[in-house]
Amino acid sequence: MSLPRCRVRIIFLLAALLILIAGCATVRFTSTGESYPAHAGAVKILKAYPEDGGYDEIGWVSADGDFNTPWSELLGLMQKEAASHGANAIVIEEKFTTQLDTPQYSVGVNQQNDVRSVTAVAIRVKNL
Repeated sequence: MSLPRCRVRIIFLLAALLILIAGCATVRFTSTGESYPAHAGAVKILKAYPEDGGYDEIGWVSADGDFNTPWSELLGLMQKEAASHGANAIVIEEKFTTQLDTPQYSVGVNQQNDVRSVTAVAIRVKNL
């Protein structure tokens, strides 16, 4: 095999390996309330709703990725999506990893098949 063909094969194999290793994260938004222009600032991540009730619900945002997808990446995608719909905060509702069982592995052993999911409510806090 000539040297250029060998390099092409190696590059192709490395690219295929990177595609297999790299996880694909997805984000979804469902509108449930008011419409606002996109928010240009930072979107805060909250564990609870503001106590004074001074906010409007804009929608639900969720993100999914494989086990190798960092939680921070999923949350970042959610913040960006929420901001594009006018939210300046998201309230985390659920954050979990689903262990998928496969014929060759028992539950929890084959982490490559596990799915991480986060769901939050996108809100527009009035005094933020």
